[in-house]
Amino acid sequence: MEFADLEIERSRACVGVLRQMQELNSSLEPLGQRSERLLGLLEAIALEDRSVVESLDRTDPTESALYDWFLSDGRLAQSFVDTGNQSLQQQRTINREQIRATVQAEGEAVQAEAQAIIDATDGVAIEANSCDGAILIRPVVVEACQTEESPVCGPANDTIATPGYVFVESPELLWDVEELRPWSQPGPLEIAPNGSLTGARTIAFGRHGNIVLTVAFSPLIMERSAMSEEEIADFQAVLDSLGFEFNHPDLMYAPSLAVRANLPEPLAGEDSYILHFGAADSVDVLWTGPAGTGQMLEVPVVLTPRHLVLLQAGEPVRLSAIKNVADADPEALYTVELTTVNQVPTTQMLLGYMANQLAADLTRLAPPRGR
Repeated sequence: MEFADLEIERSRACVGVLRQMQELNSSLEPLGQRSERLLGLLEAIALEDRSVVESLDRTDPTESALYDWFLSDGRLAQSFVDTGNQSLQQQRTINREQIRATVQAEGEAVQAEAQAIIDATDGVAIEANSCDGAILIRPVVVEACQTEESPVCGPANDTIATPGYVFVESPELLWDVEELRPWSQPGPLEIAPNGSLTGARTIAFGRHGNIVLTVAFSPLIMERSAMSEEEIADFQAVLDSLGFEFNHPDLMYAPSLAVRANLPEPLAGEDSYILHFGAADSVDVLWTGPAGTGQMLEVPVVLTPRHLVLLQAGEPVRLSAIKNVADADPEALYTVELTTVNQVPTTQMLLGYMANQLAADLTRLAPPRGR
């Protein structure tokens, strides 16, 4: 199937998929609001923020338990001030962990209920990946909307731009649509609300038609227990070559690129992709992988010192679609290139952070087990 046929089929399919996603989102909205509420309550527990007490719903078992905890904890805190009895502080800690576990369990139940709803939709959420933010072909959508309702039908029949939807009049015009975003400003490692590590990354975005490529430069942090001895040795070799000291007993890291592209199917008959520096006549390959996997392209690429030098020097990162031809050189069918705007200062800043502060932050945020 050629590029034009694929894009016509995408536009036609998205009419139904976007309707299904609208229905799914309506079903999930109350659960999302409940989840946000519970995250706020967990934060209130951590900060002992009693300002939420008046907003608690006493008819809800979880919020009623939290209301009782705030009252009990207030009494224990006052008793500790009056007596200085350390056992009261210990009891407060035990009670706090118990109510935190109660609220967290409710949050996990809400997430499980939401996941069950998603699982019951026969994969519509996965199908929506190809429609989310996609540029659609207006005549195809208008035709499909004659027999099917969808939130995209109104905008497709209106010449006034509607936020969230972009149209072109033919598949050929898609390839003329380009969008680039500069490398984002990195910050230090932090703990996300769900308990995972976040931050310490700079991200660049590029769109060519409906191909969306994002690349994030960051430390790839992994549990040693989940790595093979060879993988650990490879990570350590990169750190040694850079002169980076890192001695965390449970974790390993290496500078990397996290690559994501919405290419589950070949767009122009390609059979593989390469991520690379350099133009067609001087390609320096970072990664290569097959096309047509049926999945989003998502891969971490550990960087060598040479590639780090090129990245910090502002060499553009490119993703090319390749067609291998018997008895001939591979043919590059198309290339998506990321902008170099802000690439040099952000990547240099982040590599400096990895060299000087990352090890201490990881020890603080993810203390070695058993210590």
